[in-house]
Amino acid sequence: MTMRQAAKQQTRRDIQGLRAIAVALVVVYHLNPATLPGGYVGVDMFFVISGFLITGQLVREAETSGRIDLPRFWARRAKRLLPAALLVLLVTVLAVWTIAPLGLRPAFLTQVAASAGYAQNWVLAAQSVDYSAAETWASPVQHFWSLSVEEQFYIVWPLIAVVALVLLRRSRRSDNGTGDRFPRFLQNLTMLVALVTIASFITSVVLTTVDPQAAYFVTPTRAWEFAIGGLIACALPTSRVMTRLERWLTPSARSAMAWLGLIGIGASVVTFSDATPFPGWIALLPVISTALIIVAAEPETRWSPQPLLARPTMQWLGDISYGAYLWHFPLIVLLPFAFGGSLGVLGTLTVITATLVLAHLSKIAVEDPFRTGFSKAWSNKRTLAVTAVGVAAMLAVPIVSLGSVDRQIVTERDRVASIVANPTECLGATSLNSDSGCDPAPLQLPIPEPALADQAPERCLSDLEGAQVRKCTYGAEPGTAIRTIALVGDSHAEQWLTPLKRIAEQNNWRLIVMAKASCPFTSAERDFVSFGEPKRAELRQDCLDWNAEVLEELEQEPQVDAVVTSAKAANKVVSNSASKWQEAAAEGYERRWNELPETVGTVVAIEDTPELQEDLMRCVTEEGETAATSCAEPAKDALGDDPLSDAAASSERAELISMNDYLVVDDDCPPVIGGVLVYRDSHHLNWAYTEMLTEPLADALEEVLPEHSETVA
Repeated sequence: MTMRQAAKQQTRRDIQGLRAIAVALVVVYHLNPATLPGGYVGVDMFFVISGFLITGQLVREAETSGRIDLPRFWARRAKRLLPAALLVLLVTVLAVWTIAPLGLRPAFLTQVAASAGYAQNWVLAAQSVDYSAAETWASPVQHFWSLSVEEQFYIVWPLIAVVALVLLRRSRRSDNGTGDRFPRFLQNLTMLVALVTIASFITSVVLTTVDPQAAYFVTPTRAWEFAIGGLIACALPTSRVMTRLERWLTPSARSAMAWLGLIGIGASVVTFSDATPFPGWIALLPVISTALIIVAAEPETRWSPQPLLARPTMQWLGDISYGAYLWHFPLIVLLPFAFGGSLGVLGTLTVITATLVLAHLSKIAVEDPFRTGFSKAWSNKRTLAVTAVGVAAMLAVPIVSLGSVDRQIVTERDRVASIVANPTECLGATSLNSDSGCDPAPLQLPIPEPALADQAPERCLSDLEGAQVRKCTYGAEPGTAIRTIALVGDSHAEQWLTPLKRIAEQNNWRLIVMAKASCPFTSAERDFVSFGEPKRAELRQDCLDWNAEVLEELEQEPQVDAVVTSAKAANKVVSNSASKWQEAAAEGYERRWNELPETVGTVVAIEDTPELQEDLMRCVTEEGETAATSCAEPAKDALGDDPLSDAAASSERAELISMNDYLVVDDDCPPVIGGVLVYRDSHHLNWAYTEMLTEPLADALEEVLPEHSETVA
């Protein structure tokens, strides 16, 4: 095929082959990232292909009619994309209700609604800086983020072509007749697309440095990838460019380009990983590699990769690639719940088979009929109206369902709270009593279910961003309390809210809670190493300001005679010596405690709790009854150096207590003890288990706190 033929041809075998490669990379990556650590670049390949094809359609329409019919364009896109997508979302909602754990349903249904509205990428970008969402489960529709980016592209991109036509009509140099005006239209369009490419690429590089988590999902960091495909589509139809390209790029040169492109994609797949800052400038490798194959345009030489890309299997997979992308991720996320464990080899084969079968069936039964069958005679207005109704219905179904799910969660949470408040002899922490004769790791499913572990009855935690102090009070009123204590610190301090609240209620104490996500109570400068500048500096300042406000709040609470605090031991602080940040952290704690009002007689530091494997909740869910042993972590690995404990040991004002005897069993840290789930993620304790530590925590406090006066504070 010559490059002139490629410029006019709407269906190309090499592009179908590229689609097949792209979807295969994504599916394998999602099934097992270790196999193809950079397999996510398949999404970038799709973006370049879409930019090329859609821009090509707009260019051909402008060439033949001299205008861009926006309603027609959007109606065609709606017919092509929405029916299959809405079907997958509907089936996913039904599956979520049927097999997903109760605790995961609110998040899953919310993301289905976001996907139906094609805003999933912005939801994920927002969650990427949400401290509480750091270890959340992947939703079965999380992959819709890329489809959301594409849909936003389809809405905006034809408007750029319209602007190019408007500029043409306003140009004094434009001639009469479409044939003379078309090259000028292409010049205008090329200029606009080039501006988008430059602006988006700069945004991508900067935001990937500043906020890499959000940069991965947002549309401005990805628009340049579509635009690269668009620039190719703008260049190929112009006779001047085409003549030069065909003179320079002989079939042999184009074959070399195509192979170079495939090698570049392969290099991306094997050298990139989740740790690679992406997209940023490094995304140039898969993007330019894909562009090289498109520009090569099916070169006809003996050693061309065209026979590989044109194989019937590749063409078939490319033809169903959209459906395969839609179906594979809900199967990967939801089937383990149906199997009652991890996918394994059989589950992986089931996912691959089901993905291909469902993609093929949805292609012939849904995609094709809507695109070229019964709806062919529909007007643009009718098509857009029907698809709008479908989207609205798919938005309404999960949103309406959320109320029912929330009520079920409250009921289950109350049931668990009742059980742990009045435990049987061998339940949870009671099984650790030396004379109980209980097995701390019984073969039974834990309570609450892992997906409900984060649904505490009471929370009081300020967000990661911002410096405003959220102040919560529990227990006795100020005029009747016989003691007032303050719980202050990060989320590792706040995890003790449940038992401290109960202690306060039992002893006529007043409890004040002021906690902030990932921000310990210290004068040292917390260092948010996982963020780029300036977000990193912003979060550091937020934490410093929050600390200052907490000190002011305590100054205004002279009744507070004790401060209870804890902090995640692994969270670094700014230090002159990177190897001695723990010393700086310990000094920061001690300095902060010395700044407390004189009315605070004692600082009680609770030693930090163990940190287990990152995917702990998934392990517990998949391992089920054997999770207590199979998901356990050796105590020597789970318990690291704790600067807070070091500070308490050297401070005259502080007392150190530890609850880790209730978290370590036979030198291991099990995630389930006595049938009760100990953690809510890899390093935070579950509220149900801490509820059962009320009595031992009260005993520990009694040993270190001075006797309080019986007079009202």
